[in-house]
Amino acid sequence: MAPQQQRVPLLRHVKFALEPEPAPVLLRVGIAVLLDMIVVFVTLKTLLLATGYPPAHVTHAVLPALFGGLFGFLGSLGGSTRSGLLRALLLSALALPLTLVAIGVRESPIGAGVTLAAAAAFAGFLAWYGEPLATLGSLLLYMYFVPLAFGAGRGVPVRYLLFTFGVMVLLTVVLRGLVALVGRHRAPARVKATDEKATESGRGRRFTQVGQPQLGRLHRTTLRSAIGLGLGAAVMSLTGDHNAVWVLMTLIALVPPALPLTIDRVLQRLAGTVVAMIVLTVIAALIPPGPLRLLALAPGIVVMIAFMRRSYTLSVLGVSLVAVLGYAQVAMPLQEALLWRGLDTIVGAAIAIVITLLIPVGPKPNPVWAHGGQPEAAPPPPSG
Repeated sequence: MAPQQQRVPLLRHVKFALEPEPAPVLLRVGIAVLLDMIVVFVTLKTLLLATGYPPAHVTHAVLPALFGGLFGFLGSLGGSTRSGLLRALLLSALALPLTLVAIGVRESPIGAGVTLAAAAAFAGFLAWYGEPLATLGSLLLYMYFVPLAFGAGRGVPVRYLLFTFGVMVLLTVVLRGLVALVGRHRAPARVKATDEKATESGRGRRFTQVGQPQLGRLHRTTLRSAIGLGLGAAVMSLTGDHNAVWVLMTLIALVPPALPLTIDRVLQRLAGTVVAMIVLTVIAALIPPGPLRLLALAPGIVVMIAFMRRSYTLSVLGVSLVAVLGYAQVAMPLQEALLWRGLDTIVGAAIAIVITLLIPVGPKPNPVWAHGGQPEAAPPPPSG
């Protein structure tokens, strides 16, 4: 009887870990981001081709501004029209210097490691002050991480980078203005990186740090995130191996500077990756390389955004679809990206766990179950 008694709690743990969170599905946000990306991609590609840019390399030239605009537009949603337009302008404009730095240091193991560690530390520092600074830090971190990890923009002449980012900034502000024309009850909501309430208050719009013991946990979470991502970036730059890119992607997902690692999060990451590999295998078998694969990329973007708070498993499914199809640039075979993606996720999860055990967040080493070892006491997910 003893072995079976041990298995039942574990199954309950797994069941609760994979259930949806009591958070809304951000469908409007996902659709808005998808529409933003379509407009930016089509516009930039058309303009670059009109200037005589080589058609075979035009997608690679568009991607840096496309992803920078994605995060800028996402961060601009919600709030007043004035603040939204200001956020759209500032965030999308910041994407250019972050991308240029990422391109400049990617070939240097020390440069790549130090800069990504610094970016993670800065994002963690902002998280110490709660929302909305925690979300701002996450957006800036990913703005830097994507071009660093995937090499977006490498080999693109600077004048074309300046041109594409300039057009992207203009489009981001215009599209955010169009969002303002939608009624507030229909407009996409503002996205938050954490469950924290906004701490902005008082005269002069001052921010205060979150209280203890959360602040102490965030200090350690930031430290281990900076260490893990910094070492991962250094290895990626040193080896130039695409497997290191996927491991680094798993690390930033499992040990971000603002959220502690739990066993639930590891299981959700692995489950989402397994489902994504099955879906991508079907895509590779049924859809030939080419524009038709954009039909699979589009729902991946929506799922990635819409379920980022509701279900990490489904969000990882969307992220994996976007990352692998983007890595293969839609027109290339998927076999290389598929071959190692699942294994690299397991390797990244193992590294994240080791880092977490060496730098525990609470009174006992993490990772632990998110519900504190009491799955039967966890609140049920909301119906509907």
